Amino acid sequence: MADSRHPRRTPTELARRVARLSLSGSARAAAVPVRGLARLGRAADDPRWTGQTWLWQPGWGRRMHDRLYRSPDPYAIGLSPYEQHKYGTVMDVLAGRRFDRVLEVGCGEGDLSVRLAGHTTALLGVDICGAAVDRAAARVPSGTFVRRTLPHEMPEGGFDLIVATDVLYYWEPVTLRVGLATLLDRLRPGGMLLAYHYRGAFGQAGTADRVHAELTAAAAERGLHVRADTTHDGVGPGGDGARLGVVVRPVLALPAPRRPQPDAARARRS
Repeated sequence: MADSRHPRRTPTELARRVARLSLSGSARAAAVPVRGLARLGRAADDPRWTGQTWLWQPGWGRRMHDRLYRSPDPYAIGLSPYEQHKYGTVMDVLAGRRFDRVLEVGCGEGDLSVRLAGHTTALLGVDICGAAVDRAAARVPSGTFVRRTLPHEMPEGGFDLIVATDVLYYWEPVTLRVGLATLLDRLRPGGMLLAYHYRGAFGQAGTADRVHAELTAAAAERGLHVRADTTHDGVGPGGDGARLGVVVRPVLALPAPRRPQPDAARARRS
């Protein structure tokens, strides 16, 4: 019987612990002004210095994730009721539909990829961590998995489905704005972007509510259809809930073929 004095940590508690271990108190305190300094001298459409390996504050980026993923499943996703509920919600939204080309942003070790693989001809998973994508590739041989830091390393081409779960709130404000525009602009006609994020706070750059508000605004600017923007109460660590957003690019309507017109003279003779 498990000792009740030492309950299993939730994924959010693990994330907080990782942040505490990886960053000194002074580095965490300096995170906000450092993010601001990182934006100085950049063009409005430049989300971050491409030479940097951190995402939203020093110490939290590619190298940190490489250390974190030295052991499999560092966030205990396989044991998390929240994660399993999230994956079930995503698959319910897809409702058995099949997509030609799918992009999964922040695929990790492929926990959701396993489910998405049965709904696509070509699955592309990207993640900041090389060890994670290697494990995802081993789990889902039919997919393609590469280490990339989005949005500046965005894969080429368009997609029929883009899935981003619990990843976009790691992007600092400029990265989020540019990244959402990049993702939405890569949707093919009829294509869908599905985003799902935990509403709790654990030191990330943004919040689920901000991400989904920005997503709705970016979709409206492009004339895309917001099919869903809902809150799921009571799920996740602490029961803080989650946000689900679904954006669809309309299919271009083809003009109706012109019907042949009868010859006016022949019509009068008849």
